[in-house]
Amino acid sequence: MGHNASSNALQSSRGRFFHHNANLAVLNQTFAEAKPSEIMQFTMEKAQNPVVFTNFRPLAVAFLHLVSRAKPDIPVIWVDHGYNTPETYRHIENVVKQLSLNLRTYSPKMSAAHYNAVYGGIPALDTPEHDFFSRTVKLEPFNRAMQELKPDVWLNGIRHDQNAHRKNLDVFTQGNHGTIRVAPMFHLKEIDVEEYVYENELPDNDVYFDPTKGEEHRECGLLLEK
Repeated sequence: MGHNASSNALQSSRGRFFHHNANLAVLNQTFAEAKPSEIMQFTMEKAQNPVVFTNFRPLAVAFLHLVSRAKPDIPVIWVDHGYNTPETYRHIENVVKQLSLNLRTYSPKMSAAHYNAVYGGIPALDTPEHDFFSRTVKLEPFNRAMQELKPDVWLNGIRHDQNAHRKNLDVFTQGNHGTIRVAPMFHLKEIDVEEYVYENELPDNDVYFDPTKGEEHRECGLLLEK
């Protein structure tokens, strides 16, 4: 099935291509063997107000490079929860400058120092306290960003090989806030992304910590939001 067929199947009323009633199965079938650059090009042609979300985790620079080459001025949402490593903060400054990213930083309404003083630091995983922590430092700022920017497309760098939840997703899926999530690198493996970083001589971030996940295979919560 070609791109024209998928365009016809997904065209909406009011001229919006990406909408929650779209037939995403058609798109995922069409782009099952496509290169990330082809998915990016198609998405940029059809999206009205796309945004990127990133946490600048290891290898995330590959996705940011891919997206910024296709649309240099795309808003890049970053939630600074305040618990990043010094290496991560320096890495972010470097990547933003090197790729000329249109970075939009959103921070929690309560700083990390404030939270630590009142609640005693990062709580244990799988507790109500940790759920509250995740909502406070990541989900609330993210939801605020989505409400302010009102995107139709949320681009992210997830891959099928990262954890069990993501294995069951696809390139095009329904996201929260009425968005369609697009993951151009979904079908790649970690070695593919490592090669992309190497071939494009991109800086990477090896000293990374996400306080809302605790463990690498866990979801941080953004993909589970409705």
